[in-house]
Amino acid sequence: MSLLGRSAWALLNTYYAVAREVHYFPDTVYIAVEAPYRNGTAHVVEGVRAISAHFGFSPEVECIPVAQGNMVDVYLRVYRLIETKRKEGSRVAIDITPGRKSTVAGVLLPITLNDVDHVFYLEIATTDDVAKPYQMIPRQFHQLHDFKEEAVRAGNGG
Repeated sequence: MSLLGRSAWALLNTYYAVAREVHYFPDTVYIAVEAPYRNGTAHVVEGVRAISAHFGFSPEVECIPVAQGNMVDVYLRVYRLIETKRKEGSRVAIDITPGRKSTVAGVLLPITLNDVDHVFYLEIATTDDVAKPYQMIPRQFHQLHDFKEEAVRAGNGG
């Protein structure tokens, strides 16, 4: 599950980093998209498919429209999808990197650590010249986080 915001690069670079660094290869990629960003979804879907093919897998990709800036709508559409997938026995990962704050809040506020397997965030230390592919951003400027893993580790004494 990813949240498309202002930057398609944020979504695609985190997706690439997760595949490369964590070897997480989903069967289905859901992308929650607010109205202002719906015009860019075809390129994002194409990018997700190209990255997936590079790593040797081919997930289904589905865009989920959500109301702009509406945390409740995001909760109703995204969190309920997460609940359904967990009940089906699926592993669930969330990428919060590209999401706008209200979208991220709508996903994160209702979850517990047991609801998801991963909460990914690609930290970029600069905003200068980073609208480009992951491999072209100098390594010292980015770090992939799995907030769930970090929270579990901190809860177990580090």
